[in-house]
Amino acid sequence: MSAGSLSLVIWLPSSATRGRGIARKCKKFEGEFDFLMSYVDTMKNSYIIYCAMALFLLAGCKMTSSPSSEPVADISGNKTWESIAISDDGTKLAAVAWGGHIYTSLNSGKTWTDRSTAGSEISGNKNWYSIAMSGNGDELAAVVGGTIGDGRHIYTYSNSGKTWTNRSTAAGSVSVIGGNRNWYSIAMSDDGQKLAAVAYGGHIYTSLNSGKTWTDRSTAGSEISGNKDWYSIAISDDGEKLAAVAWGGHIYTSSNSGATWTNRSTAAGSVSVIGGSKNWQSIAMSEDGKKLAAVVNGGHLYTATDSGADWTDRSTGAIAGNKNWYSIAMSGNGTKLAAGMYNGHIYTYSDSEATWTDRSTAAGSVSVIGGNRNWRSIAMSDNGDELAAVAYNGHLYTATKSGTTWTWTDRSE
Repeated sequence: MSAGSLSLVIWLPSSATRGRGIARKCKKFEGEFDFLMSYVDTMKNSYIIYCAMALFLLAGCKMTSSPSSEPVADISGNKTWESIAISDDGTKLAAVAWGGHIYTSLNSGKTWTDRSTAGSEISGNKNWYSIAMSGNGDELAAVVGGTIGDGRHIYTYSNSGKTWTNRSTAAGSVSVIGGNRNWYSIAMSDDGQKLAAVAYGGHIYTSLNSGKTWTDRSTAGSEISGNKDWYSIAISDDGEKLAAVAWGGHIYTSSNSGATWTNRSTAAGSVSVIGGSKNWQSIAMSEDGKKLAAVVNGGHLYTATDSGADWTDRSTGAIAGNKNWYSIAMSGNGTKLAAGMYNGHIYTYSDSEATWTDRSTAAGSVSVIGGNRNWRSIAMSDNGDELAAVAYNGHLYTATKSGTTWTWTDRSE
């Protein structure tokens, strides 16, 4: 048990309680502790009680319920946050800052660890632009963007190896994604094996083995050939379906891990709604890849329920008109959405409520996220009841839903 945790284990040798365990949390000494009470039948018909208690306190350190020897990072104050990712259950988070570091949390944002410390492959300040996470939160992938400077690479992390790998310099990758590129977005399948990344003014690339090797999907003859101003990419849980958007361009989808693509902005059934070039900013996808949601910066919000074949303009009611949309997130089944605007508000939607709600003015939210903020990225758990959002030159926030009410917490205080 690490510093900052208290463990109490009591063995009560009774056949009536064999194999039973109770776990509960409580707060004490202004810290959070884990108490584990286990009842084990160690000797038949005997009543031997053994009690062991260990308490480890680090002066000046906040106690946490997650045993860890890693130092707690300070994310207070304004940071140039760019992107945030969340695990399926909402307990694990990862966030990146432009000109800054990568941070992770294992307890829904209560405490954070700085992953860019000295000695790490990702040490120091970098222009991080996007981060992706596997369903269980154990695998990560992040990209560095920008138009100048070295180190504008793709990096991956595996919890099994507990190290970061620079995929833009690693053998097997350098011939395809080597060198500095203006990486803008990266997406990851549920198991962390399949990756898709896009470069602004460049190509789309995919990997089927956690980033060890890559394939350039924008080669001659492809529907997406040549350089495009790619802004965002999304992937289904199994990694088979992809959707990508280009600034001043179109929406494209693939149903075979990027081998072939369809231009949805020119296809029949879509052209009347999303036809023509638009400043597409962000796209999200359900776990089966059938439901999509995309936003235009200075434009509207659109959704599709058939893998992108037909689209609906959702910019009516509370989200009517042109808005500076910047990010959109979707639940696993595609029935819940959350979107954020640059210099604007956060809005949420669920099929059950069949309406959009402005969370920056709603009860339970206004005191924390009220007013206009430069929302840069928003992420949603698989069930859609947990959110995480970051503001550029602002703070990092998390939210949980109970009934129809969202409760927000400022994690940068």
